[in-house]
Amino acid sequence: MNKQVVLDILINILKSQEYSVKLPAAGRDSPMNLLNPSPADSMVDLMVEKDGSTTYIQCGETEDDLQRFGSTVRGSTDALFISDEITEWTGVFADQHRIRTWDRDELETRIGKAILAEAESTYYDFLGSTSHSHDRYSRNNKIPMPEGMETNTPTVNDADSRDQLQLRCAPITVDEKRAISTAKGFIGNIRNIAIEFVPFWNYKYDVDGYQQHKTKMVHISAQNQGAINALNNQKYEYIKEIHDQILVPCENYLIKSSVVPKEEVEKLILDDAITSNTKTMSFTSKSGDAIITEHTTIKPRPGDITLEAELVYLPFWAVDGASSSIKINACDGSAATEPIDDDIEFL
Repeated sequence: MNKQVVLDILINILKSQEYSVKLPAAGRDSPMNLLNPSPADSMVDLMVEKDGSTTYIQCGETEDDLQRFGSTVRGSTDALFISDEITEWTGVFADQHRIRTWDRDELETRIGKAILAEAESTYYDFLGSTSHSHDRYSRNNKIPMPEGMETNTPTVNDADSRDQLQLRCAPITVDEKRAISTAKGFIGNIRNIAIEFVPFWNYKYDVDGYQQHKTKMVHISAQNQGAINALNNQKYEYIKEIHDQILVPCENYLIKSSVVPKEEVEKLILDDAITSNTKTMSFTSKSGDAIITEHTTIKPRPGDITLEAELVYLPFWAVDGASSSIKINACDGSAATEPIDDDIEFL
């Protein structure tokens, strides 16, 4: 992304929300460089203040950018790193250095919400913290860091172990003890347990169209809903209850990234809607004394179908035994009988 354009957008939005925005000044005595008394150039793009709180912002592209930013703002109350993509190890590094991260999708979402809020004369906290924006990575995940990367793992208090994620997700109603009890019936002794948030495309479609056969008009009408696993394209029942945020009941958790794009899912749904509503119909007519029966296939056109697809998450307890593993649906307590992703061993 064009860094200067992004910074200009950020400045305009933040100023409209009454943040005081400061740009880095040249020289070692600038407010930015006082964070880290090093002759190296400052790695802070913006310093914004409001109600006595300060946030340091950096737009970067590489792992080195994040490492330098972390060295520059160490000890700061709030630091935010923005990049096109937040990789697995950069998420862990940011977590260890208490730096929030936004990827391109998060940035686009927040900019859109800020613009809509201004248009509707409502308030939206553009920089609002949701625990950590890189909550895709569990604190206890062991991700190998690049050679030479310095890591200082902070002590995590019990009060910090329950993260609240801003995630469109089904509620967790099955606790860890129940999940372990269920899993023991399949895999015996339990070695490890964690929560995994698995992405699904929740969808609905309506079919409403007319097809003409000679002089007769046939009305095609139908509705359907369901979900498609965004990791392996497996069909699933529609996930009815979705919340905007979720409280994670344990420290070990992982948010799986979708690998099936929305365009592919929409094509699958469209093809399914057409196939499911394709019918062979019989029409009779007279020709003199003869009765003629004709069979013709009637199916909806793509323009007759309205569909909606939304990426949501379904929580599973991922339970590992000595030689096998299983996933327990954290909403209803059932054991997964079909693969949830490419890695799971299902029983």
